[in-house]
Amino acid sequence: MELDDLKELIRFLKNTDITEVSIESEGTKVRLKREHLLGQAEFKPVAQPEQEAAKPLVSQAEEDESHRLMTITAPLVGTFYTASTPEAAPFVEVGDRVKKGQVICIIEAMKLMNEIESEADGIVARVLVENSHPVEYGEPLFLLEPV
Repeated sequence: MELDDLKELIRFLKNTDITEVSIESEGTKVRLKREHLLGQAEFKPVAQPEQEAAKPLVSQAEEDESHRLMTITAPLVGTFYTASTPEAAPFVEVGDRVKKGQVICIIEAMKLMNEIESEADGIVARVLVENSHPVEYGEPLFLLEPV
């Protein structure tokens, strides 16, 4: 592998959401890893003021509850997994208390497993995506009740 090839890999890694890449070519193995870029979830209120007009009718109790919940969204495009392997227990389930920095799911992108961490302490109110389903950037994954 040539130096120019390595520089191109580094540029590629910088310009994507990928955190780790491993390549083997002609007997040479290269592994590049970037820490703490992904693994962070964006929080925003569930109900946005501009969405109020289009929102379907819900009970006042449901509406009040949705205003205090936080949404954890997908920081990248990929496949959502609730556990590290199909046989393993989910990282979190509804009713679980989570701590800031705790792994709550994995999103696979281009055969790389990206651990997604909670950005706040809270209780999981809802899991919005089914295991092994594709997710888009910014798609809501979890509703979290702050504590």
